Amino acid sequence: MPPAVRGPTRSVGWLWIFGAALGQCLGYNSQQQRVVLPQLPGQSQQQASYVEFKPSQGCSPGYYRDNKGLYTGRCVPCNCNGHSHRCQDGSGICMNCHHNTAGEHCERCKEGYYGNAVHGSCRVCPCPHSNSFATGCVVTGGNVKCSCKAGYTGTQCERCAPGYFGNPQKFGGSCQPCSCNSNGHLGSCDPLTGDCINQEPKDGGPGEECDDCDSCVMTLLNDLATMEDELLLVKSQLQGLSASMGTLEQMRHLETQTKDLRSQLLSYSSTISNHKSKLDGLEKELSNLNREFETLQEKVQINSRKAQTLYSNVDRTTQGAKELDTKIKNVIWNVHVLVKQISGTEGEGNNLPLDDFSRKLAEAERMLRELRNRNFGKNLREAEAEKREAHLLLTRIRSWLENHQVENSGLVKNIRDSLNDYEAKLGDLRAALQEASAQAKQATGLNRENERALESIKRQVKEMNSLQSDFTKHLATADSSLLQTNVALELMSKSHEEYEKLAVTLNEARHELSDKVRELSKSSSKASLVGEAEKHAQSLQELARQLEEIKRNTSGDELVRCAVDAATAYENILNAIKAAEDAADKATSASEAALQTVIKEDVPRKAKTLSSNSDKLLNEAKITQKKLQQEISPALNNLQQTLKIMTVQKGLVDTNLTTIRDDLRGIQRDDIDGIINSAKSMVRNANDITNDVLNGLNPIQTDVERIKDTYGSTGSEDFNKALTDADNSVKKLTNKLPDLLSKIESINQQLLPLGNISDNMDRIRELIQQARDAANKVAIPMRFNGKSGVEVRLPNDLEDLKGYTSLSLFLQRPESTESGGTENMFVMYLGNKDASRDYIGMAVVDGQLTSVYNLGGREAELQVGQTLTRSETQEAVMDRVKFQRIYQFARLNYTRKATSSKPETPQFHDMDSGDSNTLLDLDPENVVFYVGGYPSDFRLPSRLRFPPYKGCIELDDLNENVLSLYNFKKTFNLNTTKVEPCRRRKEESDKNYFEGTGYARVPTQPNAPFPTFGQTIQTTVDRGLLFFAENQDRFISLNIEDGSLMVRYKLNSEQPKEKGIRGIINDGKDHLILIKIGKAQKLMRINVDSQSIKIEGDILDFSTYYLGGIPISIRERFNISTPAFRGCMKNLKKTTGVVRLNDTVGVTKKCSEDWKLVRSASFSRGGQLSFTNLDFPLPSHFQASFGFQTFQPSGILLNHQTGASSLQVILEDGHIELSTRDSSSPIFTSPQTYMDGLLHYVSVISDNSGLRLLIDDQSLKNNQRLLGFSNSQQSLRLGGSYFEGCISNVFIQRLSESPEVLDLASKSTKRDVSLGGCSLNESPFLMLLNGSTRFNKAKTFNIHQPWCDTPAASPRSLKVRGDAQSCPPLPEAQASHGALRFGDSPTSHLLFMLPQELLKPRSQFAVDLKTTASRGLVFYTGTKNSFMALYLSKGRPVFALGAGGKQLKLKSKEKCSDGKWHTVAFGQDGERGRLVVDGLRAREGSLPGNSTVSLRAPVYLGSSPSGKPKTLPQNSFVGCLRNFQLDLKPLDTASASFGVSPCLEKGIYFPQEGGHVILANSVLLGPEFKLVFSIRPRSLTGILIHIGRQPGEHLSVYMEAGKVTASVGSEAGGILTSVTPKQSLCDGQWHSVTVTIKQHILHLKLDADHSSTAGRHPVPTARTQEHLHVGGVPANLKSLKLPVWRSFFGCLKNIQVNHIPAPVTEAAEVRGTVSLNGHCPDH
Repeated sequence: MPPAVRGPTRSVGWLWIFGAALGQCLGYNSQQQRVVLPQLPGQSQQQASYVEFKPSQGCSPGYYRDNKGLYTGRCVPCNCNGHSHRCQDGSGICMNCHHNTAGEHCERCKEGYYGNAVHGSCRVCPCPHSNSFATGCVVTGGNVKCSCKAGYTGTQCERCAPGYFGNPQKFGGSCQPCSCNSNGHLGSCDPLTGDCINQEPKDGGPGEECDDCDSCVMTLLNDLATMEDELLLVKSQLQGLSASMGTLEQMRHLETQTKDLRSQLLSYSSTISNHKSKLDGLEKELSNLNREFETLQEKVQINSRKAQTLYSNVDRTTQGAKELDTKIKNVIWNVHVLVKQISGTEGEGNNLPLDDFSRKLAEAERMLRELRNRNFGKNLREAEAEKREAHLLLTRIRSWLENHQVENSGLVKNIRDSLNDYEAKLGDLRAALQEASAQAKQATGLNRENERALESIKRQVKEMNSLQSDFTKHLATADSSLLQTNVALELMSKSHEEYEKLAVTLNEARHELSDKVRELSKSSSKASLVGEAEKHAQSLQELARQLEEIKRNTSGDELVRCAVDAATAYENILNAIKAAEDAADKATSASEAALQTVIKEDVPRKAKTLSSNSDKLLNEAKITQKKLQQEISPALNNLQQTLKIMTVQKGLVDTNLTTIRDDLRGIQRDDIDGIINSAKSMVRNANDITNDVLNGLNPIQTDVERIKDTYGSTGSEDFNKALTDADNSVKKLTNKLPDLLSKIESINQQLLPLGNISDNMDRIRELIQQARDAANKVAIPMRFNGKSGVEVRLPNDLEDLKGYTSLSLFLQRPESTESGGTENMFVMYLGNKDASRDYIGMAVVDGQLTSVYNLGGREAELQVGQTLTRSETQEAVMDRVKFQRIYQFARLNYTRKATSSKPETPQFHDMDSGDSNTLLDLDPENVVFYVGGYPSDFRLPSRLRFPPYKGCIELDDLNENVLSLYNFKKTFNLNTTKVEPCRRRKEESDKNYFEGTGYARVPTQPNAPFPTFGQTIQTTVDRGLLFFAENQDRFISLNIEDGSLMVRYKLNSEQPKEKGIRGIINDGKDHLILIKIGKAQKLMRINVDSQSIKIEGDILDFSTYYLGGIPISIRERFNISTPAFRGCMKNLKKTTGVVRLNDTVGVTKKCSEDWKLVRSASFSRGGQLSFTNLDFPLPSHFQASFGFQTFQPSGILLNHQTGASSLQVILEDGHIELSTRDSSSPIFTSPQTYMDGLLHYVSVISDNSGLRLLIDDQSLKNNQRLLGFSNSQQSLRLGGSYFEGCISNVFIQRLSESPEVLDLASKSTKRDVSLGGCSLNESPFLMLLNGSTRFNKAKTFNIHQPWCDTPAASPRSLKVRGDAQSCPPLPEAQASHGALRFGDSPTSHLLFMLPQELLKPRSQFAVDLKTTASRGLVFYTGTKNSFMALYLSKGRPVFALGAGGKQLKLKSKEKCSDGKWHTVAFGQDGERGRLVVDGLRAREGSLPGNSTVSLRAPVYLGSSPSGKPKTLPQNSFVGCLRNFQLDLKPLDTASASFGVSPCLEKGIYFPQEGGHVILANSVLLGPEFKLVFSIRPRSLTGILIHIGRQPGEHLSVYMEAGKVTASVGSEAGGILTSVTPKQSLCDGQWHSVTVTIKQHILHLKLDADHSSTAGRHPVPTARTQEHLHVGGVPANLKSLKLPVWRSFFGCLKNIQVNHIPAPVTEAAEVRGTVSLNGHCPDH
């Protein structure tokens, strides 16, 4: 076949393949059990593809379960083109495509690779070289055409595109975006260095922030993903609803519909994505076909033109031959004619002239000779040959054209059919896209409805929550009232009985008194009358005393108060029932509203149930109210009847006493008149006492009548029974109310976060930590095969690795027969992904270990002089490598055959980087730890660039923390479940190392009679928790406090108690602690070595106890601050035997050799740590380095002395200062502050180049050198003065010792210092996480003291303020402590140390801002590579997010530099950023690649001291901030501040004590006059401005009870005008006052919408210059007739007289404490 035919045929084949694939994707033949694919050309029937369904319980690898078609659930083979054995059930999408392939069926090469993924392999695109910066490429022979990624350009992506910089042709090089603009667009920069040509962000046009939409389909997919997240949120909120079966069925139906919608959306999205890729391929193939067809047409046209030319040439040749034959014939005929003429054969003779004849004859002869001499045979043969060839060519061309015509017609037919098919499928795809768009719109509408319904439900829930709280309060009130009523009932019952007894006693006394009177009257004539009268008087006196006692007892019985309480209690009950009824009504309406909302969500039954319960409850409450009214009235009437009887009895007593008095008056004995008078007085006293008793009963009668009037008519039932019934009724009401409350609570719990979510999160964190600890405990060597590797998970504290790094590991190489003789291998790499700086690495070079480290400058390398041990893999003998680095110095400890029974002697090798840097700066976002191997796309440093390791490696520890290779993030070409690990000899140990971060949970027998617990400890820390057991609110805790054992316990309801044992146990030695409990003896004994403590009491019973620490939930419950134990424990025992620690967090099975090393200490204020005799320093080199953390601005960090010389490093106002004894002033002072609570490193170095002070590797240099540092022993003191914080990783260079970190527990004396660990006074923000998340109330965060609700001002206090004409505090001022001013210093800032628990991926910040500046940083948190910032550019707020070199900038269209307050809210919601200004103008966007920013403390308001990206403003903005909030919770007190002051506005401040100002410049008060000024009052009465000294010539402007008045006085009289504002002037805002005198008219204007005019009246004529009095008037002017003389209280500014500003700073006289500094305090 000709070449021109092969190409189209191949193209047709490819078109057939793409058509078949498109048909499969569109679902053709999807309902058959066996789907037969069309047979390819050249494919046999046995090779035809088909899909067979296999029913089984679980599909085998290579199959997936089909959920579509008639035969759902069948197992269908995966179509992954041999690149994967796993695919998703239902969709068949392939997972984990191998061999550099991608796609739903692994049908295409991965981005950056090329080749045939279906029939071949994929190779990396050389774009350029081995770097692949292309999404794809086409390689034809030696030609490469790359499709470059964003930021790259060129045929092979060999250079950076405009807006990017870098060198992609350099190994490891890449192109980075230029960060030279602030509105989100790339700016111009140097293509190699990235230096910005113009740093200032430009303001663009209206469309500057509109990103080009690369694909509408991708936008649709993003929207669908967002909808999916929101639908999942709705699902999670509605998932826990508990209701009837019908409701559950509806919820399940809703969930099923949601799942179907999600699957449809996913199916549409996958179909769209798949079709897009296939359409791209089809378009490319179609374009290739068109190009080939056009090429074929051109060839056919060329051949046709050649054939036409050939035909014309043949015709011309034939015609020429014919013409030549004719000419020859003519010549012959002419010759014959001439011969005839010559010979005269015609009979006419020769008629030619002789001379002509001879001449012509000679010429003819010559011509004949010439003709005879010519040979035409050759020409004839050539002509015939050409003729034959022409015929052959013509025949061949005709046959070839005929063949081509047949083939072309077939090809055209095939192409036409393919194009028709392609158009039909395009139509189907267009219909599918339209359907997907409709579904997306429908989903969008559904999502909007869901959002509205959810918001409505949330509102209803909030209302129901408030109703619930009100209902609970009313119930509590009703319960208390009922309790008071019961008590009053009992007291009234007792009083009733006592009153009956009192009535009986009174009756008996009356009868007795009557008898005695009768006896006295009968015996009046007897001589013993006097004696009997005396006795009778004594009886009356005794009776009076008894009556007085009865009265006193009655009044002390609290009957009156109880009756009143009873009345009040029942009024409260009625009020409570009425409130309950109102609450039930509100609950009914809320339930009905919730019903409407829930009906939309297909859950109506639950709302109906709630509504019916509310109605029932309402009816029950009404019935109960009626029942109470019916049951209480009879008892109260009975009480009234009883009191009436008492009144009648009182009347009887009065009558009897009157009778007795009359009887006594009738006795006629002169000698006993005095006695009778005495008896009368006694009776009179008795009567008074009785009247007092009855008068004391009158209030009872009044209250009972009031109760009767309140509760109805009289009745006959017993009062006690009525109260009992009322009690039962209220109890029934109380029992019914929880049903409604529980249902309301059910909805509330479903729509709001669970109360125990923090506990669940703590438990999840604990489980994660347990899993990682378990992985770290796998101390088994891992085998590497020369192609494999792992990335190990690093500890969280990377800051500790900056100054000090200790890494220990074991290495083994297999025998030479196994390894193949490889001598150069990679071992490990710890550093940033950018391997050009800051890393530690190891490799085997020529069979020997080489260690390399780089601190940002030059590399330091050391090679061990011993060959790595070779051994068998089954019983590996391994070498131990320990790498230790302290700042720029390092030591390598190498021990051959360390795991054998006879290890060799360790060898030590010291290194010095010789670099100016001292810190290992690891970026938490980009740090990696590769061991054994590395990923293919990672480029190692040149000194480590070797093949992966072959042999066994085991990690031992990293900075005293046990680390294992099995705690990995990912593996490379390694399956840890299949590769058998190496085996090595290990020594058994019963020691357990507690890292100081966790605990061990140990179960025990709960009811043992004599529980016993024991352990042997070793530690060097000052504080730590050893043992803890608890039961409910009781506990026992054994702690280490200041190096000694302290027992803290709570065995009963009393406060916790403490007992201690003297003696140090933190010396690193063994100490046995034994706990013995005797429950029967109520005794617990704790033994520490030879000492003991005895504790008596009811010993608590417990089934679990903790060693070394406790979970955070228990720590918070018992308010325990003692940190976890750090050290070793062994010989663990309990009652039942030996303890095996299985449930642990932060505990490992062995103790490393460095665990006793103490590298950190916590200093209380004034604490010191001293060292003496630290050996001699080096003669020519001195270095002292340390790290510190503090929130305090001042204090001593380090004091170093040698003999007569000393050096001191201190903290002064946050700045670090270095000074010596000989220097009168600091040698160095840092420009930045370091009191942010973060870890900072300081190094003082003196060598031949001079003196240097390094702070976080930022150098301050001086040419002078330290002198006198080599003549004596060194001594060191850490801390002192006001320093409070932590110091760690201390290093002092010494003469006789190798560089090593200073052990703080060795040869030291301390005061107020705790060794081991760092405990700063952190912010108590974690208190917020313990509260309920049900109500999102705004509360103030106070860093230094616990926050509480601010009490609202009482109405009484407000009234007092109003009476005093003072402005009440603004509600806003109650929640805010005033605005703060930034910008007085370029680095002014507030620092907030927020706990990581508060910095969530969906954190939202808000702040009020007021400024006139156009540029400056407002907010910043993060690092250079991952940050969140808010700043001003051209007066517009800009919100910036940065992650992994990618940035998002959202810029407001509105300017905020107008000097007014604006509220700016900003934050991130997952991967999206959001900026809202004044609650209306919102901007949203996402980081490229959907990246997210990991927020980290600290958070800065203003400019952070260091670490900001260059694309952000480096200086703080100039202006004021207030109301800083995180997730709607205000943040109040910052951890630290620098250059921040209260925000004061310009103006004159007049205090409440009074005062005034007389301005120096005088004014003329004439017929044309204008006065303008602004006020912000703190009181509503006072003089504002006064001009003039005479009564008839003045202008006065004053306030009276909130009304502003302008008054003008003249000799002819005066006029005034007033303005009363609609709203009070006490709103904290500035108000403008304008007074104008023009044409005898006085005009007063307040702000822009209040004015008043008065006139016409003569205005004083200007005679002399008058002083202008502001805020008040002197005492000598108070003779003027003004209604107000009080001085102004508040602020006043911007005084203008006749359009000329009056300078207030040039005052002639100032009275009182008036502030002329130009600032007014915040309202």
